[in-house]
Amino acid sequence: MNSIVRLPQELLASFIKIISISKFLFHFICRHPDAIDQLGVRYVGDGNSLAKIVSLDELRIHKYYELFKITWMDLAGACKYQEILHALSDLAVTITQKTLELCTRMEHREIVTKSMTVMALGKLGACELNYSSDIDLIFVTVNPEDSPDDYQVLQGLLIDALRSMNRALEQKTAEGFLYRVDMKLRPWGRSGPLVMAIDDTENYYAASSEPWERFAWLRARPIAGSVDLAADLLTRLHPFVFKRSLGSDDLQHFVEIKDNMSKARRRQGHWNVKVGRGGIRDVEFFIQILQLVNAGRHAVLQTTSTLTALLGLRACGLISVEEEHELHESYIFLRRLENRLQMFEENQTHDLPDERNRRLILARSLTRSATNMDNDQILNEFEEELIAHQSIAAKYFERVLPAKD
Repeated sequence: MNSIVRLPQELLASFIKIISISKFLFHFICRHPDAIDQLGVRYVGDGNSLAKIVSLDELRIHKYYELFKITWMDLAGACKYQEILHALSDLAVTITQKTLELCTRMEHREIVTKSMTVMALGKLGACELNYSSDIDLIFVTVNPEDSPDDYQVLQGLLIDALRSMNRALEQKTAEGFLYRVDMKLRPWGRSGPLVMAIDDTENYYAASSEPWERFAWLRARPIAGSVDLAADLLTRLHPFVFKRSLGSDDLQHFVEIKDNMSKARRRQGHWNVKVGRGGIRDVEFFIQILQLVNAGRHAVLQTTSTLTALLGLRACGLISVEEEHELHESYIFLRRLENRLQMFEENQTHDLPDERNRRLILARSLTRSATNMDNDQILNEFEEELIAHQSIAAKYFERVLPAKD
């Protein structure tokens, strides 16, 4: 690791910060010490390097090289935090596309990509992915009459390719893994078909869907496959997601969803930064409820992005400038904290660590003036700031809808 000795002081400090907060990147650097040469290099999502990859292990190595760049950008404060979330999301999209390519036989690639679309929902759909998020995917194909081949044959090709892709994304090797895939948001959840025709998909959401599925489709976008098919799908589902007007049943469903979230908040306690009281879900729920209620009349609210929707709420006069600012600041703080938690072992965790040393490392990475403070001061400032942001998030969650009777 002679590269470490040659690092400028500023980059050496960044390197120490990375390996102190990210155990999985430390192990990656031990396996691939030349990654240190990428320190200070920004992630740009260059497709040229992906074009040269011919195996899944090469793709896993590529992922961690790119994560190393993104982590440096994050910890060095080299860009706005939205850019970190976009970079993490872009990396997941390009890797999913490449995995699908590698898992599809050469002679079938064109028919597979032209006959179906891969829709991303959740944080990937919103371009707001974490370091260790699941990726929520739904697969939709053309109708039988539009199939370029025998439909049963096409279905077999698609199912084989998509199952292989999911396995490859999730498989763990000595070089790590790509992404955990969550398919439970598809029609009928885990018991539903892996891939559905576009007419069947449209009919499901018109007649059989659950109220929470409108929240899921607020953050939907295509990431692979046919662009035309994806555009058709989103056009068809637009009235389902963005209703022009809501009835009393819709509002009652929203109240029930909020009640279920409130029960989960009580179970999780104070130190879960996602679903605990004052967590990320509180901010997202407030914003998404206002989107679902108003987006049918205000096109500016028809966006997958949490922060873009927040700006839209302000533009429509639904929240004030001051409210937009404090929601923005609390959301960014909580998302930064969530990512710091997941940086350590690349686990999907949202709970603050009990160990004082782990919590101190976390606090140092988030506290701007940490170099001028002792350990107790750093921890106290961090916890005070966290509680302040949780209080803001909880305030908006609790005011957005009445409690269930």
